[in-house]
Amino acid sequence: ADPRRTAPLTQDAPLPLQAPMGAIRTALLLVAALAEAHAFIPASPALSLKSPPKCATQPRRAQTALFTLAATATAASSAGEGIPGSFDAAVNARAETKKLEKSIFATDDRPVILFDGVCVLCNGGVDFMLDFDLPDDVRGTFRFAALQSNVGRALLQRSGRRADDISSIVLATKTDTFLESDAILRIGQGLGKGTLLFPIAPIASTFGLAVPTPVRNAFYKWVSDNRYEFFGKNDQCRLYDDRFDSRFLGEL
Repeated sequence: ADPRRTAPLTQDAPLPLQAPMGAIRTALLLVAALAEAHAFIPASPALSLKSPPKCATQPRRAQTALFTLAATATAASSAGEGIPGSFDAAVNARAETKKLEKSIFATDDRPVILFDGVCVLCNGGVDFMLDFDLPDDVRGTFRFAALQSNVGRALLQRSGRRADDISSIVLATKTDTFLESDAILRIGQGLGKGTLLFPIAPIASTFGLAVPTPVRNAFYKWVSDNRYEFFGKNDQCRLYDDRFDSRFLGEL
């Protein structure tokens, strides 16, 4: 007989399944311990796989801000307290601006040219336009106002620009607003009457409008951005001209 088959099992010899069962038991105990520890760890919030688009949250924030501002202004009004820069003050200021806008063209439909009142180059341009816009006529074709005046600020706001934006000449009609090179060329179309520049100025300006706007405006912005450095700046803002009272709006 094979001695390996008939040898009795001793106390120290392990059973054939004892080692695998011990490993399984150890693994189960480890899993149970991890599960028990996980119960004491706070669960992290579930994350959305797709973040909401930014535009979806912006309107609500804007509405909340407006509501808060309106509520604050309403509460102050009911308490009889005036808050500088409050919603009511902004509404009243806008109403006054709209009233001024209408008064500018209420009885006079001549276009208004807005210019930088302290810019030497701009003031020279105004003088040129006065000399070549029906110089023998009291009224002329255009009216003038400084961008820094209340008329200028009102017409800037009407065009959607900031009230303190003096970066561009502006031609404002009763219904339209023209800026930068468009304003220059459309002013040129109305110049020259009663002088030697007619009809040269209107024809040249019409041809100028055929040049692509980005090209025209690039040159205009370069001159505008450097106008103080190249031509200088006055200490006082030009609001009136004694020679042409009916052509300057000044302050209304």
